[in-house]
Amino acid sequence: MDRAVFLDRDGVINRLNRGSYVTSWGQFEFLEGAKEAIAKLSGSGYLVFIITNQSAINRGFLSEAGLGVIHNNMLCEIEAAGGRIERIYHCPHRPDENCGCRKPETGLFQQAGAEYGIDFPNSWFVGDFESDREVAKRMGLRFILAEGDGGLRKAVERILAEG
Repeated sequence: MDRAVFLDRDGVINRLNRGSYVTSWGQFEFLEGAKEAIAKLSGSGYLVFIITNQSAINRGFLSEAGLGVIHNNMLCEIEAAGGRIERIYHCPHRPDENCGCRKPETGLFQQAGAEYGIDFPNSWFVGDFESDREVAKRMGLRFILAEGDGGLRKAVERILAEG
């Protein structure tokens, strides 16, 4: 079984403007140090995944293809900085749709576990809301709250120090 680090996208990797959605690559802004932190994490033996709620899709603000463009560009920049993301899992549902994949539900984490054989007790989830702690607890993951510029860098330092 492999150890993994699950990263939230908005607010951990890219700047989140509360109440708005990233609906184009031009609106995507990496937080300071995020690409470098992912590169450091990628070289440490952890599998790195992104788990993200993207209700802009089912709200009609963004298409699946548009999200794919954003994610492909993001992955290219991360890879150019020396990082690697195994896979991005996203939930397109609005909160009122009561799906099993929208965080804090565990569906996307369970899917990653089944597909990659994740050792959850020795893995981490880095989120930007205290409510992200709930899904980490339910999955048996260690949790770090990281937000804003430098937040992911600090989280990665802690993950590598604590193993």
